Amino acid sequence: MQTATNPDHNALSTELDAYLRSIYPSHLPGAAVLVANRDKVILQAAYGMAQIDEARPLSTDSVFRIGSLTKQFTAAAIMLLVQRGQLDVQDALHTHLPDYPALGRGIRLEHLLNHTAGLACYTDRPDFELVEPLDLSPVQVVALFQDTPLLFVPGSQFAYSNSGYFLLGLVIEKVSGMSLSEFFSSQMFLPLGMRSTGMEGYAGLSPLQGYTEEPDLQLAPVISMSIPFAAGALVSSIGDMYLWEQHMARSTLLSKESWQQMCTPTRLLSGELCGYGYGLENRQVHGISVVDHDGGISGFSAYSARALDSGLFVLVLSNNDSGQPSTIEVGEWLMQKVTERGGACVDTCAA
Repeated sequence: MQTATNPDHNALSTELDAYLRSIYPSHLPGAAVLVANRDKVILQAAYGMAQIDEARPLSTDSVFRIGSLTKQFTAAAIMLLVQRGQLDVQDALHTHLPDYPALGRGIRLEHLLNHTAGLACYTDRPDFELVEPLDLSPVQVVALFQDTPLLFVPGSQFAYSNSGYFLLGLVIEKVSGMSLSEFFSSQMFLPLGMRSTGMEGYAGLSPLQGYTEEPDLQLAPVISMSIPFAAGALVSSIGDMYLWEQHMARSTLLSKESWQQMCTPTRLLSGELCGYGYGLENRQVHGISVVDHDGGISGFSAYSARALDSGLFVLVLSNNDSGQPSTIEVGEWLMQKVTERGGACVDTCAA
């Protein structure tokens, strides 16, 4: 285990560290964890193995696949283009992807951002395990779902769908004239100093070894990053993810209004609210109002959360896609424990 904590390593950080040591044994895949209160890091540590056969431990600099935590970055890329006047979230999908089948005529970019487009999720296909390792072109991936009838009228219901975020990646490429990898890197990550974050394989970025426990502990199955794309192909480290959190707090990439829009729950056509915003979910965790998201992809799982009425930020990145407790459960426990101990103050997404 490698750990780097605030010099004031108080009783709270010791308690959190003891809990994390107990659930991430040193000889098994584990996690890198960061708990912070605004600019004060309460705990930043790594537990378990990065590579079991080489007995190489995880470190706080380890690079992980972050799965669907990618979605907040894709949503932020869309909002960056909105701020630049290059598109609007109310634009019809066909404004930017005119070749998409006619069944998508009622879909707006906002529907893709908040999962209310009614698109069938291509990663839920019964044959997805056969598709997952294939290097498919964007056209081939879109063909997996584009002719499936919509599940409902766009805007009327919520149904989580990776298909919508795949399409958002294509919109970003079309509008910016760059590949998604290049846009993320040149327009977002490098300017913000996030040098361990990017599309897997771009500029040599690659994650550590991922594992699965289904049915027994083993190396995770191969997945081509052409499949998750804008829905889940980013890699990052806990340091970079915390840097991203700080930039959100300071509105250094997007305006405060744009961040607020990403954090705001969606109002359906019926008037009912659902908790999802743009790449982020707004919900209650043990009575605490948080904006959070989880991620799961071959070999890896992830969870990040920030408290709406405090400066508390929790991040768990694991190189095990099926560990128990899950990264969500670990993150929620950390959130509750720190809040109980009064380790929170004012936050970013709060109005």
